[in-house]
Amino acid sequence: MLRLLKFALFCLLFLVLATQAIAQNEQSDYLKAKQYFAEGNYRFAMDYFRRLAGNNQDHAFQEYAAFYYGLSAYKNGDTTNAKAMWLQMDEENSDWKQIREVQHYLAEIYFAQSNYAQGVYYSKKSGLDESKALMKQKLIKVDSLPVLEALNDLYPDDEILARIVADKINDQPMSERDFQLLNRLVNQFNLDKEKYGLPEIGESQMKDTYNVAVLLPFMFEDLSYTARIERNKFVMELYAGMLMAVDSINLDGESINIFPYDTKRNSEITEAIFANPEMKSMDLIVGPLFPGPSKVANNFSFENQINMINPLISNSDAIQNNPFSFLFKADTETQALAAAQLTIDSVKNKYAMIFYENNERDSLNAYTYSQRIQEAGFEVLVNAGVVDTTVRQAYDLLTEKYEVGYTEDQVDSVLAMILPGEERFIKERKSSITKDSIEYYEEFFTLAPDSIGHVYVASSEALFASNFISALSIRADSTRLIGRGNWKEFPTLTLEEMERLGIYFIDPEFVDPTNETFKRFRKNYLIAYKKEPSFNAIIGYEMMYYLGNMMKQYGHYFQKGNPEVGFVTGQLLQGTEFNFRNSNQYVPITILSNSKQKVVNPRSDGQNQ
Repeated sequence: MLRLLKFALFCLLFLVLATQAIAQNEQSDYLKAKQYFAEGNYRFAMDYFRRLAGNNQDHAFQEYAAFYYGLSAYKNGDTTNAKAMWLQMDEENSDWKQIREVQHYLAEIYFAQSNYAQGVYYSKKSGLDESKALMKQKLIKVDSLPVLEALNDLYPDDEILARIVADKINDQPMSERDFQLLNRLVNQFNLDKEKYGLPEIGESQMKDTYNVAVLLPFMFEDLSYTARIERNKFVMELYAGMLMAVDSINLDGESINIFPYDTKRNSEITEAIFANPEMKSMDLIVGPLFPGPSKVANNFSFENQINMINPLISNSDAIQNNPFSFLFKADTETQALAAAQLTIDSVKNKYAMIFYENNERDSLNAYTYSQRIQEAGFEVLVNAGVVDTTVRQAYDLLTEKYEVGYTEDQVDSVLAMILPGEERFIKERKSSITKDSIEYYEEFFTLAPDSIGHVYVASSEALFASNFISALSIRADSTRLIGRGNWKEFPTLTLEEMERLGIYFIDPEFVDPTNETFKRFRKNYLIAYKKEPSFNAIIGYEMMYYLGNMMKQYGHYFQKGNPEVGFVTGQLLQGTEFNFRNSNQYVPITILSNSKQKVVNPRSDGQNQ
């Protein structure tokens, strides 16, 4: 027993001494590596640091060795290995007390590679003063205003970036300045309005009544009885909705006066309308809807500092650099960013495919979406524009299969290895080579099941929707599909199939038919006009109700109240939020569940993004 105890003590002493020896060797190697590093002999330093930084290492120097391995590689011009090591550390050693230095150097690498989105991401993640200085130093040198604007879309609350973008806009010729964006940046970050040549939005006047000019292409003379008018139907439906909203607002006394003007889609007629002295007494201009008259209205709005709003357009270009011009709908870029945020929050698999209809609006939507999700760490495997004649190629890419042939003995082996709950489908057919022989084969997707996290489709066309829905149905895996709200209206597509696939719908026009306010509106509309309300009637009501109440509460410059009021739950639509921007920032996203439509990103009154 005594001999056994002595042996155990000897073993323990041996282990202690061995551990101390290993630790001394590790310390010796680390100090030697640091010496090589200090001497600028980065190649030898890398060799020592690599051994100390291995994943199987567990000692006090492991994280420092990993960091200095990356730094040695970086100083040796090997940015590939430096970035790989630091990215691994950022993911696996996020609690390390020096991790912010790792993130700073990652920012340096990305800026050097002109990957500005990732450069800004890691600068902000680091939070070090030198990282902020680095970001400012690098971004000031960026000549491309579109690049800077895209970064501002990704990081709308970053003041360093905002100031650089504002300065860059101010450097443009007057006719090319984006006054909408400039105005938002100046207001959001309290920048010097005089420096940026912006008109001072004066005091918002509180009035007993507010005058609203409605400039639409009515295309007729008599506006007295809209129920009888069928000509230019969508315009009259929009106007009818606005009138109903004004009636609702004025129940406790007249506070909104509406004045209709017929632009007849003609720029000269629109100019004549604005030549009337009464137009300068308007508190709000609604419309016009078409480019020529809209340009005339924008000039008048800017010169006279009168707010104007377009109820139907989602193209931010319609604002024409006018800080007094607004879109009631969310613009294309905002819709893409809302979709991207949903993806970031809910899709775990980081591999994505993006397809878009090959036009200006949808390509901008897809670009904005792609940039945002890549900034969040997603990898876009395909980002392709498609047209009617090429959408089938996208379908084939998702559904393409290859065959693996088996002998009869191999079939038995495969079947024997199938796990409980696993499905394998081995098919058979007559051999085309050997007479009276059977071939056995199994089909596999070229793109392995569950290898793609999601497919984003920027298109409102039925042909595109049906192809991608069909492709995802065939794959029958976990891939999510993100599409447009109007897909639910296509008669060739079934709601049951879309529910089964769990499709997310970007749905800015979503109306909940079970909403009690909508039920009352529908009933009153049916009584007044003897027909179902169209979406144009709905948005006319929603817009006028929101703006009328905002003016009653905050004065004729309703935008003064936007940051304070935040999100406002809608009467018929889901809600409105402008904040410091000139278009609605809230975009409902829906999904079908238990045969009902459900909003997956609801908001609350007063909530800001």
